[in-house]
Amino acid sequence: MSENLITKKMWVEEILEKYPTAQEFLSKKNIVCVMCGEPVWGSLEELMQEKDFTDEEIERTIDELNRFVSENPEDKQVDNNLPKLDKTYKRID
Repeated sequence: MSENLITKKMWVEEILEKYPTAQEFLSKKNIVCVMCGEPVWGSLEELMQEKDFTDEEIERTIDELNRFVSENPEDKQVDNNLPKLDKTYKRID
């Protein structure tokens, strides 16, 4: 992959904000990145190290994640029929 969209040093919150479909991929790898509706704190690397991923597994998983978000842009994943929420989680439509 010529350009990485996501790096291991990126904060989980930033990743989910830029690439919401990343949550689907990460959850399939048993990497919980949202708790109680909020992104977990820390970098992706820190989160994966807590799950005992080796450096090689981290690099491989991030390569796979970058491929996934490239092939699955948000507009293909989001159900546009769901009610929209503002930052305070109030229904706005």
